[in-house]
Amino acid sequence: MKTLVYIILGIVLLLIETVISPHVSLDVLKPELGLPIVLYATFFLGARSGLVAAVCIGLAEESLSAAPGGSLLFTTIFIYLIAVVMRRKFFVESKYSFAYLSSASVVVQSLLFLALTFFARGEANGALNILFYTIPNAIVTGFVSILLFSLIEQLNETFLERN
Repeated sequence: MKTLVYIILGIVLLLIETVISPHVSLDVLKPELGLPIVLYATFFLGARSGLVAAVCIGLAEESLSAAPGGSLLFTTIFIYLIAVVMRRKFFVESKYSFAYLSSASVVVQSLLFLALTFFARGEANGALNILFYTIPNAIVTGFVSILLFSLIEQLNETFLERN
């Protein structure tokens, strides 16, 4: 039940991001809203829920973007695999450690996307563009993930964990 609610929340956030993104003039103010949902599901609900969330969020990102086919799904599942390994080594104790984790995942996703572009084409035309926006997007995603973590915790307390 929780996984379904988190996936729906992630898809709604992706739709909002897709609608608002063209109207924001600064490209650095466009956070990644799908990865924090995948990370939250993986760290707090387990590997199965994280995999379902990663596939659903990855497919939603694929359908909403103009990126090469399969690239966003691949990077989302790869981030999920890293999160499964890190789950035993990294303890998310607060919204700030979750923000750090979300920011780091955005950096890794950008580097993976850059590597995919390089291996697919043999060249990296947009490498400087990707590298230029990686850190600002990671910082904005970190700030947004603090709010997202608080929202999910509020959802858990209010609706999803009834005694």
